[in-house]
This record gives sequence, structure tokens and C-alpha cells, in this order.
Amino acid sequence: MNWKTDLRLSDLEAGCRIEATCKKCGLTHYEQAAQLLARPGMRHAWLDEVERRLCCASRFCRGPVRIALIHDDKTEGFVGGMA
Repeated sequence: MNWKTDLRLSDLEAGCRIEATCKKCGLTHYEQAAQLLARPGMRHAWLDEVERRLCCASRFCRGPVRIALIHDDKTEGFVGGMA
């Protein structure tokens, strides 16, 4: 089990952004949760199902994507490691 099998798309806030990175070409694009909810069959989809249904935004690639949730529109670097 992971966070993708624990969360439904409908659990997210409407303004939540989802980052989709292509596993084939590396292109990254963003989707709004509200726009994904408007698609047929996505209302009760788990996030792992959403990941399988999405594809690369490049019309020449159309490869599978890996999704990540974007929090507070800020990027943070790795903070772990040895002291």
C-alpha cells in the first residue's frame, strides 16, 4: 500500500495541482484536480488509477506518467543525510 492507493481523486481539494512526469521522455506537465474530476469515470478513481489513465502531454510520445502531488507551490530540497 502507498499514498496512491489510499487517496481518491475526490479526496483532493479542487485547486490541488498534480505533477505528471513522463516515464519515457521525461516531459513534465501539471493537471488540476478539478479538471480531472470533470473527465468521465474519474469521480471515484483512486490516484493509482488516475496515474494509469493519464499519458504524456507530448502528442508524439503519449507514454505512461508518474504522478506527484504539489504542496504549497514551493520546491524543497532533500534535507536528510548524516550530521
